[in-house]
Amino acid sequence: MLKKSKNWVKLSKRFPFIRVRKTKKASLVLVEELWQACYSDAEKYLYTELRAKMYYPTPHYWISNIKANIALVPFKLALIEKKKGIDEKRISKALKKQGWSVLFYQADDLMKNEFEYVDRVLEHASIQGHISTPS
Repeated sequence: MLKKSKNWVKLSKRFPFIRVRKTKKASLVLVEELWQACYSDAEKYLYTELRAKMYYPTPHYWISNIKANIALVPFKLALIEKKKGIDEKRISKALKKQGWSVLFYQADDLMKNEFEYVDRVLEHASIQGHISTPS
């Protein structure tokens, strides 16, 4: 029993002397087709392109109190549309504390330079996951 408790109990020299470590929940997401949940054409395009590359995006995923337009949960990558009134620095900082990376996009630029942005997302996901992108 003592060996098992060492994993989640930490002794400290300062008060409180005994601390309980919080266990992180596994990021398990049910894989299903959710392209109907995408609101804009840019979201639909991102969703279909990522699914074609064998990634599993989740549209409108909540991370604490921040809503990502599309999230790659296993890679902890949030794709958020740039809109007027969005504080990008605050969002990036809050998500970075939780171990997430953020990519902001503008819908009209995405529809003009489609492949460039999708390649950026795939490159970032492969760096996060330390795997090569599927072809």
